[in-house]
Parts: sequence; structure tokens; C-alpha cells
Amino acid sequence: MLKLLLRHYRRFAVFCGGLALFCTAELVGSGPALPLMSYIGAFVACFVVALIIGLGVYAIVPRFRGLLEITGLAAFATAALLFYAAKYEFNAYLNGIGGLVVLASLAGLMFAGLRSKLSRKIGTETTWRDRYSGHVPYPARLVWRHVVPGASEPSDHCTGMMARYEEDNEDPDTFHVTFKGRKDRAAQYALTFLERDKPSACRFFFQGTEADGTVVDGIFSMRITVLERDACFLSCVEERSGLNIGSLVERWFDDALGYQHDKLLEKLDALYGETYGHRKSGALAAE
Repeated sequence: MLKLLLRHYRRFAVFCGGLALFCTAELVGSGPALPLMSYIGAFVACFVVALIIGLGVYAIVPRFRGLLEITGLAAFATAALLFYAAKYEFNAYLNGIGGLVVLASLAGLMFAGLRSKLSRKIGTETTWRDRYSGHVPYPARLVWRHVVPGASEPSDHCTGMMARYEEDNEDPDTFHVTFKGRKDRAAQYALTFLERDKPSACRFFFQGTEADGTVVDGIFSMRITVLERDACFLSCVEERSGLNIGSLVERWFDDALGYQHDKLLEKLDALYGETYGHRKSGALAAE
């Protein structure tokens, strides 16, 4: 649970903060002035309730997680309008049901706008750049095995979603990869390696179709720095073009490469945690 909160802190901060501020704004404009501590208490209580709702969305319908940031952003905008209305005393039309209508309308407009034809057009001319780096308490050769496509069986890939990996008939540096999607959908890419220096560096160009049908292309780069025999530092950079603005926003809130790093650690812990865990425990005892 804590890992989920840390990985998606941007999304939870926007969703919970926006809804808490909206509820506080409704309280400010609905009656007589209250002590400051009352408003702070209301904000905190609403933040906690919103957090529970957000976690529930992840647990029950994770594919709808994108609605959280949209709702949060719409709530921030509605709260600003409510505070402005209260300041200039025309809040009677916006309190209660009126505020909820404005919130729902703004959220609907944002959702439609982020997935509109204009959004897709702008997105195709925009390059998404994501980066993540972190310490990995396992040997570089194992990190290479579970991150680089084709270094092991498809099921061993850190994402846990690789279904197929086949060499191209004409180009030995090009491979065709399929990643499982929801239900019967799948993402299919052609990967062309530009660099493979095991176990230190890897870079490949990819192009293909996302699980939702979006055509994309980009470059993925990875660097592994050996820190000691059983530890290394992993740095990844991905550039991806062709996504619509809604997908770009969702990827920023998802922290996609950070999530992949978490999946890598989970895979390594499951396969090698006992072996390297005992070794580390012995080393610590010796110290």
C-alpha cells in the first residue's frame, strides 16, 4: 500500500487535494464564518476520505485511474471559482448542487478534451520523455537478464507482460515483440537494437501499436553502473512519440518507468531474494 502511494503520489495529491479544497470551499460559502481550525479540520477529513476513495479505485477498477487526476484538476478549478464567488458575495448560485454541477461539467470537458481529435493531433507532434534511476541490490547480469528484451524468456521480462519475442527474418538486430494487454488486446512493436553492451548499456528504437490502437515510435536507453559484486545503479530513459495528450498526462501521473523499476525489484526478489538475501545477511553479520 505504501509503495502504491509513493509511486502515484502525484495522482493522489491532485485528486485528494482538489476534492478536499472543493469541499472546504463549499463549507466556506454555505454558512456563517467558522474558526480557521474548523476549516483545516474539514480539509484534512475530506482529504482522508478522498484518499480512501482513490485507493478503492485502484483496487477495484485500476483502468479508470485516469479519472482521478481529471476529477482533482476539475475540483481545484471549481474550488477557486467558489472562493472567488464567496469573496464577492455571489456564491448563492454555486453552493451545494451548483458546485457539484460545475465540478462534473469541468471534469467532463477535460476528459473529452484530452481524448479529442485535436488532442491526438497535438500528441503526434509531441515527444514524451521519461527517465528513472535507482539502486538495485542485485548483480548487473541479473538486471540485464530481466530488463533487456530477448536476454531471457519472454515470461522473465520485468514487466510480466511480454508474450512473444521473435527475431526478424531479414535483420538480426530487429525483433518483433508482443506485450499482453487487457482482455484480448495486445501491444505489438518492432525493436531495432542500436547498442547492446552486456551488462552495461542497451539502446533500441521501437515502433508499433499500443494496446489501444495508438501508433507510436521512440527510443529506450538503459545504463547499468556496477557498484559492487551484488549491487548496481540502473538508469533508464524513454522517448515516445505518437501518444495523445490524455495518454501523456496519464503517463506522467503513472510514473511509468518508476513503476517498471518496482516490477523489476519484485521479479528479482521473487527469483533471487532468498539467495542474495542470505548473502547480504551474512555480510552484515560479519561487519
